[in-house]
Parts: sequence; C-alpha cells; structure tokens
Amino acid sequence: DNLLLRNHIYFKNKVLFTQENLYNVYKDSLCVNTFSEIVCIKGGVFEELSCIHLKSSSTDALYVAFGGGSVIDSVKMFASMTEHPYLTIPSTLSNDAIYSPIARLIKRGKKRSFGVIAPIGIIVDTDVIRRSPRRLILAGVGDLVSNLSAKKDCEIAERNIGETIDAFALELASLGAESVLKFKVGDINTDLFINRLAYGLIFSGMAMIMSGNSRPASGAEHLISHAIDEYYPDRSTLHGVQVAWAQLMLEKYVRKDQQAYHQLYNFFKELGLYEMFSECLFFSEDDFRKLLPLAREMRKR
Repeated sequence: DNLLLRNHIYFKNKVLFTQENLYNVYKDSLCVNTFSEIVCIKGGVFEELSCIHLKSSSTDALYVAFGGGSVIDSVKMFASMTEHPYLTIPSTLSNDAIYSPIARLIKRGKKRSFGVIAPIGIIVDTDVIRRSPRRLILAGVGDLVSNLSAKKDCEIAERNIGETIDAFALELASLGAESVLKFKVGDINTDLFINRLAYGLIFSGMAMIMSGNSRPASGAEHLISHAIDEYYPDRSTLHGVQVAWAQLMLEKYVRKDQQAYHQLYNFFKELGLYEMFSECLFFSEDDFRKLLPLAREMRKR
C-alpha cells in the first residue's frame, strides 16, 4: 500500500492472484486486509481463466500478480480480457514475462503466444528472489542473454528485407543482456546480480512494448524453443534454458561465429547454466539440426 501511495496510484479494490503454495510461504507478509480478494490459481493454462470468478465485480480494481511466469502470464491474459490494470510481483526471475506485452499460455494442450496489455508497474523484492530456486534464476539469465542473439537477427531482417527496427528498443534489450555477462556462479545471491537481472528483464519487456512486437528479445533462438514446445512438449523444459542452448548452437552451427560461441560457452560454464543443458534439456547437437526446419514454421520471420 505504501509503495502504491508513494507513486500516486489509488484503487478502491486490489485483487491478489497467486499460487496456493506461494501464499502459504508468504501469508504472514501478505496482509489479507490489504486485498479485497485473494485468488489462488495454478497458472499457465488458458482454459483456467474461464474458471476465475471474482466476488467483486468492481471496475475500480487493481489486479496484483504474485508468482512465477505461469501466474504472471495468466494474470496478464485475464487482465487484458477483463480490461483491468495490473502490476506484477515476481517470486523469481526466470524470464522476461515479468514485464512484457506477451503471455505464453497452454491452450488446447499447446503453448501459444498472446498479445496482452502491459502492466502498470512491477515490484521486485530482492529477498523473495533470493529465496527462489537457483535453476529458475539461471533460466532468467538464459532468457536475458538471448537478446544478443535476437539483435543479430534484427540486423539481418533490417539489412536483407528492409524490416523497420526500433533502434532504441534494440539497444535497450542489448544493454540489459550485456549487464550480466561479467557475473559468475558465486554472485547469484548478491543484491547487485539480482538487481542487474531484474532490470535487464524489465528492459526486455520495455523494448518489446516500444517496438510493438517481440523482435528485440526474440530471434531464431526463441523460434527453436517454440518448436520444442510445439513438437516435443514431453521433452520441453524451462524456457530460459531452451533459448540459451539454442543461442549457443546457433553461434556454433548457423552463424559459425566461433568467438561468440566460446564467449557464450565460457559465460554459461562460469555461471553454472551450461550444466543445466545436460540436467534438464534432453536434446543433442544432432537434434538441433532437426529442429531448424521446424523452427522456421513457428513464425513468419
């Protein structure tokens, strides 16, 4: 309440959306009197939205999304459908969903992207982020650093087919990615690292809002990740891990930029992200070649 008042944001009602397990962990911090209603959702599934029935039908209500990407994306979609403003309070920093105009939800068993209204604000509590699983933080790094891959594809699109690219949005997305490249595994719980990661992911969202599309933060590496979700849903894992792996493979086999490949490889090794490829991503380098034609079908780019 104090943060909202300090920023001159006033709403008669505030509805908190979160997951039951998160609410149980933080219920002492989440004063129930602050919210007119608390709604626990699973998140991440489009069909669940039709099951949300609020007690208050007031139009003067602010939706507050507290959770990971699945909760935040669901609230984004629900807020867009009901034309309500919302703000996000991420429980982790696993991807740039925390502040972007795009929601990724499973609809009829398939992951789909939806254009949504952007949040009016975001609150990032570094203590909450520090308590979240390390693998989710590393996934957030993977999603953020993939902006550098997206930038290369933007430059190709501009040069080869004359696509108009918002240069400032592109630089904003790249700036966020470059800000985390010097960190190592021992830095992950520091305030400096968490702040840089948070701002970087917010910059990604802002860049997409400014450009009117996902271009500054979504290139070939994202299309490969979407192909995994579409054609191999039983083998899919964290989005940030998939795009990080795809970015590494693109540098090695498609762009054939060995310097960029080794820089990226060393960074992933230093941070502990490279280990996650073998822990939860079950695709080989041969599989990567098979994914390329499937990725081209994902989006007209």
